Amino acid sequence: MANDPIDLLAPGLRGWTIADRFDFAERGEISLDSGTLSIGKGRPASGLSYRGPQPGDFYRIAWEARRTAGSDFFCGLTFPIRGSHATLIVGGWGGGVIGISNIDNMSAVENPTTEYREFELNRWYRFEMEVNKTAVLFAIDGERVIDLDHDEHKYSVWWEQEQMAPIGLATWDTASEIRKLTLTNLDG
Repeated sequence: MANDPIDLLAPGLRGWTIADRFDFAERGEISLDSGTLSIGKGRPASGLSYRGPQPGDFYRIAWEARRTAGSDFFCGLTFPIRGSHATLIVGGWGGGVIGISNIDNMSAVENPTTEYREFELNRWYRFEMEVNKTAVLFAIDGERVIDLDHDEHKYSVWWEQEQMAPIGLATWDTASEIRKLTLTNLDG
């Protein structure tokens, strides 16, 4: 069925490109073992982008993640939206900021999506982000954290994050693990 979830880690790291420029030049080790993606602590950033089949305009990305070292964002998910890209930040600005960078040229810590939450080291969190016909939604462990009408805003990424497009995962001065990463198209 066309709308069945696609496991983005099933083919291993084939289809993924490891970021190696600018803030990613001194990245940590990136590996995949038994379905768990490990992103080592970079100086300052580590990350990779998915170059395989891309979603339509409307989609859902679900995954589990945990911070294994460090105290900044352990999951930066760059995603396509309305002909551009943005990055969902989880655990940024010293460990607790959740938000989307950039909305109307404002970072995740200063726009309508900004939330604060403590994240425990080595605890798995279940995330789900959806871009549908009207909104960008984000939930942590089933609790809605972001519900933003996407038609009213302009989206962009920081220039250092451009290499994460179209879909990418990054960390900042932090190590993390990602598992159960799926993409479901909602078009049609």
